[in-house]
Amino acid sequence: MPIDYSKWDNLEISDDSDVEIHPNIEKGTFIRLRQQKIRQDRERRAHTVRALESELEMNKKLAARLSEMISEIKEESKEQFAARMLDWSAKAEKQEAILNDVRKALEANEEYRQLEFDELVDTLVYRVQQELAKSEVITQQNANPDIIKLKVIDLLHGHIEKLKNRDPEARAEIENIKKEQRMHISADEVAKEGYNKTFINKQPKASTSSSKNNVQSVELLNPGYEKNIKPEAEVPENTESLEGNNDEDSDEESLTVDPDSMEFGMIDSLDKSKDYILEHRHIIGQNKSDQLLVQAFRYQMRGESELAKQFVRQSLILTYIHQMGPSGINIFFSKIVIKGNPGNVMFFNDIEKRYNHIVERCKILKKEQETSQIESIQLQTDSPDSTIRTYVPDKSNPDDKEKWALFEQLPVDFQEALKTGTIDAINQALAKIPGSKAEEILQTCGKGGFLVIDEEILVDADQQEL
Repeated sequence: MPIDYSKWDNLEISDDSDVEIHPNIEKGTFIRLRQQKIRQDRERRAHTVRALESELEMNKKLAARLSEMISEIKEESKEQFAARMLDWSAKAEKQEAILNDVRKALEANEEYRQLEFDELVDTLVYRVQQELAKSEVITQQNANPDIIKLKVIDLLHGHIEKLKNRDPEARAEIENIKKEQRMHISADEVAKEGYNKTFINKQPKASTSSSKNNVQSVELLNPGYEKNIKPEAEVPENTESLEGNNDEDSDEESLTVDPDSMEFGMIDSLDKSKDYILEHRHIIGQNKSDQLLVQAFRYQMRGESELAKQFVRQSLILTYIHQMGPSGINIFFSKIVIKGNPGNVMFFNDIEKRYNHIVERCKILKKEQETSQIESIQLQTDSPDSTIRTYVPDKSNPDDKEKWALFEQLPVDFQEALKTGTIDAINQALAKIPGSKAEEILQTCGKGGFLVIDEEILVDADQQEL
C-alpha cells in the first residue's frame, strides 16, 4: 500500500535548496529573512484570531449588558432617569479622553491597552450621549423627558444591532485566517508530543537524632507561614517546656533574641516601625517574630507588662507583613492606622488575644514554680550502724535557759522531730523547709547541741520534689 504524504503538501519551509536567489543576495541572509517573515506571519495570524475570538465574546457580554440597561431604564421614574443622565454626563469627559487616546494610538499604528468591560460599556454610553445630543429631541425646546427616554432606548437598541451584525463578519474573518493557516502549515502543527517523562532525584530525609529529647521548645502563639526560616534560627514550638525551665542561663543560650529583633521590639510607634522595616527588610520573617514573642514572655514573667504587650505587637507586625510579602509593607500600615477599619480591628484584637495568652501562661507558671519544687537538705550517716542522738533542753532548768531560747527559734515541726529522735522524722521536717532556711536551723542545732550523730553527719543538698 503506497504511503500518503499529502499532509506535507502545504508544509512551509525556509531553507529549500531549490529556491532561486539573486546572485547579489547571500543565500544565508535570504534564508534568515524568509524565516523571520514566516514567523511574523504566523504570529500575526494567531494574534488576529485570538483578538477576533475575544471580540466576539466581549460583544456578546456588551449586548447583554445593554439589554439589561434598557430594561432598567424602562422601569425608572422621571427622577431616576434624570439621575442616570447626570451620572452619564459626569463620565463623559473621561470617556472622551479614552477615545482620543485610542484614536491617537491607531493613527500612530501603535497598540493601545485592552479596555476593561466597564470602560467599554461607558464608551458605548458616551456614543449614545453624542447621538442623543445631535438628535432633534434635544434641540426642541421644553423636550419631554418621556420622549428623551424613548430616544435613549432606541439608540441603545441600535448599538445592540450593530454588535450582533458584527458577529458574522468576525466569524468570517476567523474562518478566512484559519483557511490561510492550513495553506501554510508548520511541523509544529502536524506533529505532536508522544509522551514526556521526567526523573527527579529527591534528597534523602535527614535522620532524626536522639538529642532532640533535650531541646527546649516554645509554643508558637502565631503558627502559620514558615517559609524561608533557617533551621538554625527556628524557635521551638512548646512554651510549656520553656516555662518549666528555671535555668535562666540555659534559657538565654537556647532562645537568643537577635540584636536587630530587640531593637525593633523596643520601637513604640507604628510610624517608626514602618521606617525601620523599610530600611531593614531582612527582619521580615517568622523566626524574628517568634524571637519577639519569646522576649515578650520573659518581660511578662518579670512583671514588665507594657514592654511585653509592645513586643507582642511588634511580633504580629512582622507576621502579618511576612504573610503579605515584602511588597505589602505600605498596604499593611495604611490599613491598621485607620481606626474602625476591618484590618485595624482584626490586628489589635489579635494583639489582645496573643498577649492574654501569655499573661495566663505566666500566671500558671508562677504558681507552679511556687508549689512544685522546694530545695531541701536531707541528713544521712556514712554508716547504717550509726545512731543519732537528740537533745531537748528543759525549760524549767535555769542552766538550759540560753539553750531553750535557741530551741524556741526552731520551727514547731522540727522541734517535734527532735523530740521524736529519729533521723527519718528530722528529714521529713527538713523536706518542708527551703535549703537556705534549713542550713540556719542546722547551725542553730549545732550551737545548742540539739542534734548529735556518732559518726560524721553527711548533708545531701539535692533538690527533692514534694
